[in-house]
Amino acid sequence: MSGERPLPSGLVIRPAAEEDVARIEQLVLEVVREVYGDLFPEEPPRPDGNWRCGVVAEIDGLIAGVVVADGDWVEDLWVARAYRNQRIGGVLLRAAERQIAARGYAKGRLRVVADNLDARRFYGARGWVETVSYPHEKWGFLMCEMAKTLATTDNGMDNR
Repeated sequence: MSGERPLPSGLVIRPAAEEDVARIEQLVLEVVREVYGDLFPEEPPRPDGNWRCGVVAEIDGLIAGVVVADGDWVEDLWVARAYRNQRIGGVLLRAAERQIAARGYAKGRLRVVADNLDARRFYGARGWVETVSYPHEKWGFLMCEMAKTLATTDNGMDNR
């Protein structure tokens, strides 16, 4: 798109590796504390994503964000505070969308904490539509499920 700022210099989008897992978990825990800390009466739960199957955004050796897609779901999308509003989330989301489409799914799904209006706007601006709301199965806070019709593709690693 014209008028879009360029992606950060040195940005690499790549499959997550075993040696990334601890750093990914730390990033996710930091974002959970920042964005959702008020939802948990005690310390937020330890991140339990399938990080080895994820795609990371790395800048100068630091993990700036991660996305995990499983089946037709975007299971996790996290971007460190210092790297938000730099198009990294959009790049990671597109990678997940391509992975889902490459698996043969015509529609992708995700869910977000309903009170996270920034996330809901982020996804909505990228064509995701809210479909249903329901209480989280463990914690009880409201979740918002979203869906998007996807174009089929042959890979999930393009960082355009």
